[in-house]
Amino acid sequence: MNEKAYAKAVAKRLACSKARRDEFVHDLESDISSALAAGEAWGQVEARMGDPREVAREFNEGLSEGELAAGRKRRRLRAAGVAAVAVVAVVAVLAAAAWWVFPKATSPGAATGLDEQAAVERAQEVVTLLDADDFDALRALSDETMAKALSKEGIDQARAAVGENWGAFVSFGKAYVSDLTQGGVTGTVVRMAAVYENATVVYQISLNSDAQLIGIYFG
Repeated sequence: MNEKAYAKAVAKRLACSKARRDEFVHDLESDISSALAAGEAWGQVEARMGDPREVAREFNEGLSEGELAAGRKRRRLRAAGVAAVAVVAVVAVLAAAAWWVFPKATSPGAATGLDEQAAVERAQEVVTLLDADDFDALRALSDETMAKALSKEGIDQARAAVGENWGAFVSFGKAYVSDLTQGGVTGTVVRMAAVYENATVVYQISLNSDAQLIGIYFG
């Protein structure tokens, strides 16, 4: 491996905060650059510094409990971010990702026949059930594809990506409703904000003509 790959291999194994990791990697890259500028071959530098796993292990052994905790949080947020992408790809996109790309919008109920107020009430019901972690009830409101995709683990990871400790639910904001169609898939989409004690979360709830849940997105 070259010097850049070496520094990257060390960095990904560091169990500290992002700031401390970046500082250590900067120092490591500076040491490598200085050694190369002094005429030392990269192979010699690599052999002297040792295996990247060992370098990271020795660094991690000297970390404070605070840095270790910050490192654990950083890894959780990174994993949650990846999971959130998966939730959007698998859950919020109905059965086909193309549904969200340049969808054709029409007035509420024009394509699905779903009453606008009924759509808003169902969307609020979905959010209420999400807040209660009542996934059995959510699956009962969903079409077959959505029912299979819903999981507490996936939703929890997506929540963590938005932010931790939302606090108790306070109120719903104004809802915006439209019918969207693309690629042969049609749904009524309700976009609305939910206000919590410590956060405001924007939900996008998608329903079919039977008012079944077919998509969830929040951010």
